[in-house]
Amino acid sequence: MNRFFLATSFFLILCQVVWAGEISGEILLKSKELPGRATNSNPNRKKVLKKYGMKVIRSARQNGGGLPPNAKVDERDYAVIFLDSESDGAKLKATEKTVTVDQEQRRFIEHVTPVALGSRVRFTNQDSFFHHIYCPDAANMCVPEHSGSVTRRPDRLGKFELFCDIHPLMNAYVYVVPNDFYTTAKDGKFRLKNVPPGTYTLRMWHPRLPGSSQAVTVKGDSVSTVKLGL
Repeated sequence: MNRFFLATSFFLILCQVVWAGEISGEILLKSKELPGRATNSNPNRKKVLKKYGMKVIRSARQNGGGLPPNAKVDERDYAVIFLDSESDGAKLKATEKTVTVDQEQRRFIEHVTPVALGSRVRFTNQDSFFHHIYCPDAANMCVPEHSGSVTRRPDRLGKFELFCDIHPLMNAYVYVVPNDFYTTAKDGKFRLKNVPPGTYTLRMWHPRLPGSSQAVTVKGDSVSTVKLGL
């Protein structure tokens, strides 16, 4: 009986993989004026800096972190693309895992980190000095006097913006999605693989530009092509 059950389960899983489809997409950058980077609005930031003394404050002003002032970036690389539930209300699986947001040379790495609901975020500090992570969206995501490695769990869907109270240009985002079918773009191109057949809402979120969404139908063992405007 156990062998029969295992064989049947394996067969069903194999069928799902074989008959799964794929979404291949491109992001078209339509926005003519791109907004500037966010700034830390923590009302208690001065109190935090006061704890570290003038030497640290002067260093932070001179070496605020973040990207170099004239760095060229492709805003499409910061978009998060993900699937919502099927139109019939079926739920897609969300697998718990741990992702890492690093801090190195006064920068968050990566600038945008997507993660499925229920997962954990490990903050690591590779610098030889403290960082002071501030999240205006959730107090449980803040990490004061951060060194080494600390783990937090975001408890809802959506955006968690991150700053460092010491280094004013450090800024990043954790974005929580409802299931395992998510990705980011590279040069405006993205792919979602092993998608079960069905009709979904494909959504795109961006930290500074309006997102978009559209319906997409995935058929078994085929590629659905989409274009999203940003």
